[in-house]
Amino acid sequence: MKSDQTIIRKNHMEPSHFITKLLDIKGPNIQIMDVVNSCTHKEIIAKLDYDAPSCSNCGSQMKKYDFQKPSKIPYLETTGMPTRILLKKRRFKCYHCSKMMVTETSLVKKNHQIPRIIN
Repeated sequence: MKSDQTIIRKNHMEPSHFITKLLDIKGPNIQIMDVVNSCTHKEIIAKLDYDAPSCSNCGSQMKKYDFQKPSKIPYLETTGMPTRILLKKRRFKCYHCSKMMVTETSLVKKNHQIPRIIN
C-alpha cells in the first residue's frame, strides 16, 4: 500500500514531466514551455538551459548570454500527426576571452537538427 504522500505527489507532477516521459526525452535540462496543436502538426516549444560552465579556452567562469534562434527538430509522430520540437538553446559567453558556447543535449548531436532517436 502506498502512502497518501506518494499518491498526492504523483497527481501534482508538472505536465511537462509527462510530455518528456511520453516522448522519451531524457535531457533533464529541457523544459517544456508549451504544446501547440495546429491542423497539420504538433509543436512542442521548449528551452534548454543549465548553469554556466567554465570556459574551455581560458578556464574562467562563463556567464549566461542569451538564447539562440529556436532549432526546429523533427520528432516522432504523436497521435498520428507529425511532431517537431522548437528548442531554444542557451548561449554562454566568457567575458575574459570572448569565447561563445551553446548548450548541448543528448537529444541531438552538436551542430545538428535531426534527433538521435530518428537516426
